[in-house]
This record gives sequence, structure tokens and C-alpha cells, in this order.
Amino acid sequence: MDSAILDKPQIQKNTPKSTQPFDVCIIGGGLTGASLAAYLGNAGKKVAVVEKDFSYQDRIVGELLQPGGVKKLTELGLADCLEGIDSAPVSGYAIFKNGKQIHIPYPDENTQGRGFHNGRFVQNLRKKITNHPNITLMEGTAVNLLRNDAGKITGVAYTDKQHDDILEIQGAITVVSDGFFSIFRKELSKNQAKVSGFFLGLVLKDCPLPYAGHGHVFITDHSPFLAYPISPTEIRMLIDFPGTMPPKKSPELKKELKVRILPFLPQSLHSAFIAAVEAGDFKVMPNHYMPGKPVPEEGAVLLGDALNMRHPLTGGGMTACFTDVLSLGKLLAECTDLSDSRKVNSLIKTFYFQKRKENSTINILADALYRVFRHKPLADACFDYLAQGGKFAQEPVSILSGISRDKNLLIKHFFAVAKFGARNLIKTQGGIGKAYTLIRYAFQIVHPLILNEKPTFSERIFLQTGAWIFPPFSKS
Repeated sequence: MDSAILDKPQIQKNTPKSTQPFDVCIIGGGLTGASLAAYLGNAGKKVAVVEKDFSYQDRIVGELLQPGGVKKLTELGLADCLEGIDSAPVSGYAIFKNGKQIHIPYPDENTQGRGFHNGRFVQNLRKKITNHPNITLMEGTAVNLLRNDAGKITGVAYTDKQHDDILEIQGAITVVSDGFFSIFRKELSKNQAKVSGFFLGLVLKDCPLPYAGHGHVFITDHSPFLAYPISPTEIRMLIDFPGTMPPKKSPELKKELKVRILPFLPQSLHSAFIAAVEAGDFKVMPNHYMPGKPVPEEGAVLLGDALNMRHPLTGGGMTACFTDVLSLGKLLAECTDLSDSRKVNSLIKTFYFQKRKENSTINILADALYRVFRHKPLADACFDYLAQGGKFAQEPVSILSGISRDKNLLIKHFFAVAKFGARNLIKTQGGIGKAYTLIRYAFQIVHPLILNEKPTFSERIFLQTGAWIFPPFSKS
């Protein structure tokens, strides 16, 4: 791996109270902000990026890019960012339950996902925007959105990291992509993030997965856990801890991991798992559920995890991200006059509608599948349903991989799993009470998720007429 990947980008300096106008101001220079800046900069737009820290970050989020995400990254012109970071190809999934296993390759043998260290990938993206003639980088903490007398957002004020000066940058449109700890979410959305549990992450070294180059899902009676390659010699393991409190490092935690996880692991992973547990180099992240409910604001748009989050079980987050970046990027790149408020306002509304349309399947599947795997009768039904092979496995994995965005296909298979499980309960236990309860619980899982992804009334009217109502833009 090229050690220069881990280097910090060179930061251009801005002057206090700068009045230099930009086409686009981006708050956040991580995966979302950097990729959007690169796309827009290459399209000839003048872009400013404010990021609190451009140095390398070692995180356990955003390490598996599904094939649908690779496709979007390629369309953004950034596929080469997957190279030179010791990334590992991923060509399908293996699912383990009660000593049985299912192997499901991606539908197209030429289609691959990639596993990698998130920080290496982000630094590669940042290299694309360093010293770019159309992109200016500022390292500092965004503190306020700037507004004119009419309430329109006109840029951002930030605290310079080096000198603690309060600086301002102006832009025709401001993109807020400062992640799931966004300080501007309340201004630009009605979102409420809900913690659905925690993933504990550890790295297994120099051991073979049962299926090389595959994501592995282990379904247990307690909760699921994952394993997938993030380099040719490293495997990321993510272990689910349900509840509202994260697991704390302790001798008791190490003991719990050995008792709870080790019996479900293939023998080839035992030594590496024990070594990783004993080393105790754990990282914990909260898993959020947050459907995107933006409040359209004149001059600003919310993007990435600042707007919308789903459970990371399916690895759909980066696919959703690059889908959104490409959608918004095209709209901004094709707008010849970003100073035209009417055009920009219509552009913002169009993006929010497209986002819901393009990523609803990814969002629904992520949280629905997590709840299915935590419910033993449904987990049993799902495993047995996929084990049938053919379209019963290939179509669901095409949705999981982000290749298919067909929401109707997802709903069809979801309820087919529930009916499959209900029939098995009737055959094995007799009566219809438990079967009915299973169907009802499946409906209770997926119905709220579907409702949260439906276009609002205003969005449907806008799609049909081009007119936005109730209200056109909020005023703060």
C-alpha cells in the first residue's frame, strides 16, 4: 500500500470574512463531501470544502462497498480510489445457521464489491480534491449557516483550526454532509435518529474465511454477527449488541465474546478470533435508524448520514451515499446558473424526491433484515427460504448488493419468507395461531419502514406538477 495515502491533504488558506463567492460550499470532507467535491470540481464548479480534520481516521464504518456502490462510484469517475489501498474483492455472501451454510454469489460473476479500511479509502478520495484548481479546502469547524435578510442560506461560518479565527465563505448553494453527528440536522430536517444497538468491531488477521472473498453472516439465537475481508490478510468482524448501552471493555466482555461467538465460528477462524479478543483492540459504533425527512431550505441541501441512516447489517450505507452524490452532483453540474434561486430551489426538491425513490429499497431492507435475524422463527424461515437457491436466493441478493432497486421485488420476497415460515410452523407444530402471529409480526416489521420511505404529499404534487406546497421553503 502506498504510504502517501495516509498523508493529510494540503489545506488552502482562506482570509477572515472572505467574500469570495463559490458555486457550492460543502460542510464535511469525508466520504460524502469529498466525492461530491471531486465530481463537481471536475465538472467545472467552484467548490469550497470545510472539514474539521483532514487527517487519517481509523473507523469501523464504511468498509464494505456493495457492487451497486462500485457502479455508482465508477459513474462518478472515482473508481480508481479503490486501488492502492489493499482493498479486497467481494463476490457474494455465505450465511451460517445452526451448523448449516448457504453460499450465494452475486448474480453476475463479473460483478464485485470491495472491502477496505475506511480511512484509506477516504484519504484516496481526498487526494482527488487536493490541489484541484476548482476546489478550496478549509480545515476548521463549521459553526453557523449564513443567511441573508430574506432567510436564504448563503454559506457557512467556521472556526479555523490553526488560528481559531471565525471565517465565512459564501456560496450559491450549501451542502451539509457532516455525518451522523451533524449539528445542522435540526435546521434542515425533522429527522430523529434512533439507536437500534451497537456493533463491536475487531480485526482477525492471517486466517482464511470459509468462502474467500465473501461476506459472511452468522445467525444465532442471540443476535447476528458479520465477517468480511478488508484487505488480503485481514477480516473485519462486527458483533451485534442490542440495546441502548454500548458494551464496555472488560475481562467479562472478553469472556462473553468467547462463549457467545466462538462456538459459531468455523475452525479456521478460531485462533485468530481468540488472539483478537485477547488483544482487546475493540471499536464500538452505534447503529442508527433515521429515515430522511428533510425540510427544504432555500440555498441548502442535507446529504449523507446527516440526512438518512439505516442499519449497517447489509452494508448498504456507501451505496446509498454514492447514489445520492451522483444524483445531486448531476443536478448541480447541469445547472448553468446556480445564482438563479428558482432553478436551485427546484433542484433541491428534485434531489430529495430522487433520493427517496432510488434508495428506499436499501433503507427498507437494512432494518427489516436486522429485525428478521433477531426473531428466531423469521430467521429460520429466511434461512430455509434462501437455501432453496435459484431465484429465491439470487433475487434477494441482487437487492442486498444494490444491483436491483426494485422495491416491489423486495416486498414480494419479504412476505414470501413470512408465508414460507408460516407454512412450516403449521406443518411442524400444527394449528394456525403461531403462523398467524408470524405473519402479523412480519407486517409490523416492514410496514412502518415502507411508510417512512413513501413520498410525502408535497413531493407527489411536485413530481406531477412541478409545484411545491406546504410550505415551499422553511424560514428560520
